[in-house]
Amino acid sequence: MKTTTTSSRREQIADAAAALIGEKGYAAVSVRGLADAVGLETSSIYSHFASKEEILWEIAVRCADDFHQTVEPIYRSNLHTREKLSRMLAAHVAVTLRNRVAAPVFVQEWRHLGEPQRSQFAARRDAYEAMFRDVVNQGLAERVFREIDARLAVLTLLSALNSTARWYRPEGELMPDEIGEQLAEMLLYGLTQSF
Repeated sequence: MKTTTTSSRREQIADAAAALIGEKGYAAVSVRGLADAVGLETSSIYSHFASKEEILWEIAVRCADDFHQTVEPIYRSNLHTREKLSRMLAAHVAVTLRNRVAAPVFVQEWRHLGEPQRSQFAARRDAYEAMFRDVVNQGLAERVFREIDARLAVLTLLSALNSTARWYRPEGELMPDEIGEQLAEMLLYGLTQSF
């Protein structure tokens, strides 16, 4: 008989929690409901996590790590500014879609974290957004992009891309990389064209 390791059981619990939180919101998910979803007793959940908030933290950190590890190498590359931003946007979509069940945690549910985790996560989110702002500002300085507010532009870009987690279906016609590329081009058009 195959045994489940502690780390894989922990991951199973976090994955189930991500799905429930994404569907119902953090406040509506109980440890009892989570235990039912993974076929465990409530006490077994507490043998892997000290609290529901610790589960939320694990999901949030896992998502944040994926976003940073995927996008930062592109940000640090020597690509032309427009190409760099295009690839960063497409990479953001790729991470969002491979974490689409947990995406609501990264986007909004992390706000249920207590301190100091909430501030730590907010700092990571701010650092992530800052990479995009840096590239937009570089494009403004190079006159690659039209005159816009970089902060507003980045909030708009990432908000648009984050919504893909709600409507994407794996059985759809477009693959995640195609969606990312097409969305990046559509959004970059708005940064380069005057109205």
